[in-house]
Amino acid sequence: MKISSLYKGVKFRLGNFVADKKLPKAQIKIEQRRLERKEKKKINVIFVCHRPAVWNALKSVCDACIEDKRFNAFIVAIPNKKNLPEIGFSHEEYISEGAYDFFKDYPCKVIKGYDDKTKRWFDLRRLKPDYIFFQTPYDACRPPAYKSNRVAAYAKICYVHYGMPFMNGYIAEESFPISFLKNTYFHFAEFEEMRKFYIDRVADNAVHKKERVLLTGYPKLDEAKNFVGCEGKNWIYKGDEKRFRIMWTPRWNTEEGNCTFFTFKDFVPEYVEADENLELLYRPHPQAEQEFLGRGIMTKEEIDAYRKKYEDSSNMSIDKSGDYLDNFYSSDVLITDESSIIPEYFLTGKPLIFTYDETHLNEFAESISKGFYWVKTPNELRTCLDKLISGEDPLKETRARLIKEHFYLPEKGSGWEIKEIIKADFLA
Repeated sequence: MKISSLYKGVKFRLGNFVADKKLPKAQIKIEQRRLERKEKKKINVIFVCHRPAVWNALKSVCDACIEDKRFNAFIVAIPNKKNLPEIGFSHEEYISEGAYDFFKDYPCKVIKGYDDKTKRWFDLRRLKPDYIFFQTPYDACRPPAYKSNRVAAYAKICYVHYGMPFMNGYIAEESFPISFLKNTYFHFAEFEEMRKFYIDRVADNAVHKKERVLLTGYPKLDEAKNFVGCEGKNWIYKGDEKRFRIMWTPRWNTEEGNCTFFTFKDFVPEYVEADENLELLYRPHPQAEQEFLGRGIMTKEEIDAYRKKYEDSSNMSIDKSGDYLDNFYSSDVLITDESSIIPEYFLTGKPLIFTYDETHLNEFAESISKGFYWVKTPNELRTCLDKLISGEDPLKETRARLIKEHFYLPEKGSGWEIKEIIKADFLA
């Protein structure tokens, strides 16, 4: 059963209310006028964005709102506060990740949320918001006026997680902070296991209703069908010169025990450079270098030297783009460790090599992990790559079956479903 079906038929329910003969005629007329005003008013939805790399989690929602004449969609592009060594988030220095430049030509009203010269933040209340989406749930990274408890006082906060939930335990606890969740009005779940998880997280919150934790699928996956058979813009060799394409997206957080970057950081580029029939696209996490520097694991000189290795190579490059689905669908294999992008790549049907040490997989991840090639050492990775390059892919049919069994993909898309839920709530 689709949970979102709870929000269908709103006009019918309103009609019943207006026609209720138990109400005084004057009250019925007042309510009728109120509903008529609501029918005419546009619904103001704001997307507060700081990180282009995770925009696909909200893109189809925003696009659906833009296409529906009942909505006014706004993007407020802001910088982000970083977790600095020794002082954490106890500072007010904000660093741009290129959000305004990324969004400035988007087909809706785009506002620069922070003035670098005056150090002043745009007041979200000026847009008279009805609903607000934040890209991430981390209030510590935003200024006081943008924290969820302040915003929830005048708008309904909606949340779609920036990466498809993949891990459990303390990592899940940190990724879904109660301090943020308690201020949300709507939570849109990617799959049934996450709907139950969200409900458990907000169970003791009187403000949050479990009926507003809805199974909608994941908006990031709405875009997938548009990239089947496409050509990725970041590959060096295309057309007749195309080589076997390997993507590598190692994890960045070194405290969780699941970052395998340092196990494979020398092997992967050496393996690719030794074979001119291969091409490697390395996509580091935006916070990786800061993490390695801040914890003293790598020096700036070592990071620069590692980056230069790719810059000087004829068959390796670093992917710095905000979008990545075109590269996913035009690759031949992904090497990665625990990451929320795994479900997105898994949906391509292409082979996925899972490098691991510790694992913290949630129920959904455990289910689809039967379609991964698990490797723990460089020698195991060499053996696995050799087989895949030669054309051996014994898990291909398993992946196809798991996609059908575990992914919730609404016919009109998750973004459209979320937009319709918001509209129904507004009219209720």
